[in-house]
Amino acid sequence: MDELLAENDADLLKEIPDSRLGNFLADAYLWAAREKLDKEAEMAFMNHGGVRINRIGKGPVTRRTIYEVMPFDNLLVVAEVKGSLLQQYLDRLAAEGGGGGVAGISMEIRDKKAEEVMVNGKPLDPERTYKMVNSDYTLDSGSGIQAFKSLKQQRSGYLMRDAIIDYCKHLQSSGKKITVEPTMEYRDWE
Repeated sequence: MDELLAENDADLLKEIPDSRLGNFLADAYLWAAREKLDKEAEMAFMNHGGVRINRIGKGPVTRRTIYEVMPFDNLLVVAEVKGSLLQQYLDRLAAEGGGGGVAGISMEIRDKKAEEVMVNGKPLDPERTYKMVNSDYTLDSGSGIQAFKSLKQQRSGYLMRDAIIDYCKHLQSSGKKITVEPTMEYRDWE
């Protein structure tokens, strides 16, 4: 459990609206999905409640740390989601104040709505179908969005925890540190 997996560039905190810890996990899921499941995966999510520790400190990240942040045996899933349903999901995240983690998406939260949503640098198209990476828990309606159950899904036996470990090892072998950029901006004005 003390195996060094990666070096962390700065403290990663579980916070709202923009959780750098959650974003790190989503980054790992998106990378892993593209490497192992579907090269066309466009975005990834980590639900706020599923992040089980509040902080990964700057410095060494061990296997133990990854088991602490993700103790569950949730599976990584790639699902096809229409932009209009994706907007509903993002609005739900915004209504909850943000948090969790996202990769491949940036947005502003205004009046508890997701606005200025960008998917890989392009405006969200409500008519387009996107490939979203998420957990089996969330897609089985753990998110409260029943429509997720009926999405076309590519299920795997690939644990989300293993995806994080693989991502950390990839960074370490590439000589890179864990670095996370902000993705959500909270603006509460009219």
